[in-house]
Amino acid sequence: MTDRLLTVNNLKTYFYTASGVVKAVDGVSFTLDKGKTLGIVGESGSGKSVTASSIMRLIPQPPGKIVDGEIVFEDKNIIDMSKNDLLDLRGKDIAMIFQDPMTALNPVFTVGSQIREAILAHRNISKKEAKKLAVDALKLVGIPDADSRYNSYPYEFSGGMRQRVMIAMAVACNPKLLIADEPTTALDVTIQAQVLELMKNLQNQLNTSILIITHDIGVIWEVADYVMVMYAGRTVEYTDTVSLYKNPIHPYTWGLLDSIPKRNIEKNEPLNTIEGNPPDLRTTGEGCNFVGRCPYAKDICRKKQPELIEIEKNHFAACHFQTKDSRLVRKGGL
Repeated sequence: MTDRLLTVNNLKTYFYTASGVVKAVDGVSFTLDKGKTLGIVGESGSGKSVTASSIMRLIPQPPGKIVDGEIVFEDKNIIDMSKNDLLDLRGKDIAMIFQDPMTALNPVFTVGSQIREAILAHRNISKKEAKKLAVDALKLVGIPDADSRYNSYPYEFSGGMRQRVMIAMAVACNPKLLIADEPTTALDVTIQAQVLELMKNLQNQLNTSILIITHDIGVIWEVADYVMVMYAGRTVEYTDTVSLYKNPIHPYTWGLLDSIPKRNIEKNEPLNTIEGNPPDLRTTGEGCNFVGRCPYAKDICRKKQPELIEIEKNHFAACHFQTKDSRLVRKGGL
């Protein structure tokens, strides 16, 4: 019996605009096992959220389109699913925590009624039973006085509490996969830690697999078993979290790690950054997408796109100069 829950193979999601084709996701592949957490990390515009929306089949058409690949969830290809099958899948088997809870929640309905509605969409039970399950979900995520807060409106909650409500709505039907798209971006550091701890506790209780998307590589260390680093629509590194921190391989990953502020930084000491800007996704495809910002780039990087290959056991990277036989010498910050 396999533990594999999700397999994404060569996913390509493009947006067809008047100014050209935007290759938002351009050949991404990964797997996720039951009860495990995969973190997808990268700068804004790297394709993280589009990957998540593709899994949920929430890409607006037009202008977007999944042009190639497969998304296999429990032996079923989501790309081939009908609208009715997708409606049954979303919320029941795969749930999503969106980035901004204030815009994701409807301001004119109480939070309890919104959670109850999600439950009734997938379970053949009475409204009274659904209300009890909604209250239980609020209690599960640590909302104090859940019975009375059931009747509260989104504006009556703080940012951290609204995020807890979003998590309660997502886990109300005990999904097998929980996709968290930047779940801590709008929260202060203390609340971030609480939300991440909450997600880990819920995973232990419900054995839910989690796909967490973030630009903060520190969040990955806190919650993820495995990590996929994305840049300009492609995977540049893929391995377990410990290996990524102990032995990062791709120059872009080096740049992300070097950009984390250090505790013992001296006064007036400049922070490390990755020079330059991500490429225009309408022009990518020929060479390495990172070529314009990489201090190790050579002619081949401009002419040929590197393949994602296994450099070490279960550690994959896409760089012409990182192979099993030869390695780059890492410089002190990008």
